[in-house]
Amino acid sequence: MSETKETELDPAVQEVRKASRQFAMLYFNFCKVLEEELGHDKAKELVNKAIFSLSLDRTDQLREKAKEQGLDFTLENFNAVSDLARTGWVKELGRDHCPYGETWVQYYAKYPWFKELAPFYCDIIDTTNIENFTRTLSHKLTKNVLWGDETCEREYFASEDVAKGKFTYRPDGDDK
Repeated sequence: MSETKETELDPAVQEVRKASRQFAMLYFNFCKVLEEELGHDKAKELVNKAIFSLSLDRTDQLREKAKEQGLDFTLENFNAVSDLARTGWVKELGRDHCPYGETWVQYYAKYPWFKELAPFYCDIIDTTNIENFTRTLSHKLTKNVLWGDETCEREYFASEDVAKGKFTYRPDGDDK
């Protein structure tokens, strides 16, 4: 993002985007260490496991928050109780609307293997979030700036597998 666009944002939005960039850098560096130490396949397996675990932790907490508020576990109510700092995602910035994506694409040229693991985060976290929260719906990314698209888009759909407790990204042997 250009310095001019950054300085035109509300200071609170700038701060959320800074914190989000730090998270994005942390994710990249964890992936990089795993990739270097264990190789791509093992890194991908462990990243899947970690993101899946994070998503369950988050959405278990969001389910509890919704329950306390007397809300059903629907997509609409997921958005109502979400813990994502949405003010940092600025639609007017186009491809750079997401501070994670803005940060991660900068690593692609030097670390081409990251082109797979960057959107892997988005797919696992978003899919598992909705699966664990609703226990009836699943999710599919249809566009992502990390794939070169101009925007990110997704679709949600009813899933018999999810209703039976089978989540898309559950690591093999994981009993939760």
